[in-house]
Amino acid sequence: MQKPLEHYLCGKFITEGNWSHMKRSMPVHEVILMLEGEMYIAEEDEQFVVRANDLLFLRAGHIHYGYQVSDAPVSFYWVHYDSIEKEFDQYPTHATIQVPSTANQLFKQLLHSSSFSPEEADAALLLLLKELERNTQAGYRPHNAIVDHICKWVDIHLHTDITVGKIAETFNFNKDYISKMVKREKGIGLKTYILTERIRRAKQMLLNTNASVKEISGQCGFSDYKLFLRMFKQYEGNTPTEYRNNLYSTQLNRL
Repeated sequence: MQKPLEHYLCGKFITEGNWSHMKRSMPVHEVILMLEGEMYIAEEDEQFVVRANDLLFLRAGHIHYGYQVSDAPVSFYWVHYDSIEKEFDQYPTHATIQVPSTANQLFKQLLHSSSFSPEEADAALLLLLKELERNTQAGYRPHNAIVDHICKWVDIHLHTDITVGKIAETFNFNKDYISKMVKREKGIGLKTYILTERIRRAKQMLLNTNASVKEISGQCGFSDYKLFLRMFKQYEGNTPTEYRNNLYSTQLNRL
């Protein structure tokens, strides 16, 4: 019985230059992730120039060949595989990888796993192809590590008097720029993000601690108790006390 996804061969190709790809047609698919240089390759009658961080997907049964010599050094990862699942043969022939570091690591893992067992190679191949699928989807937005760091910092300092200005100064960014950067990633500006996270933490404390509403207000970074009450009702539709009491008015199952 044929596997849904099956790894055949993989490797890393390196040449010092004066090279062109051989002409051939294979019974399996090939994925190439370009690392260095330029490769001039055609599939049937369509020509491509493949550069660093580019993906090239060569379909089984199609003729592909180098149409021009690469004078400078060229290197790339490659893998041959077969699949009966349509999702693994729907990649664009040529695309640029938006987050190449992750794809690079997964290719390295595939090369490592392929020396142990077919099962491990198939599993590593699945992870790689899923990552390449995400990277080539329209509207894919790369993960922003800087925004992640900012949000973690906010979480740690949520109980203090933090402002957009203080955060911008801490991370050496302009206030408007840092807020727009967070909005691109989270869908809301930094000021709103801080407020929603404070409300979220307050809800957790209301349900999981016996602290008073005023204590919770302070521990969530609200220096103005009345502002906390107003913002909580605006976001949740009821007061903190009503929110807490709703839990205890809900019937709980006993084992």
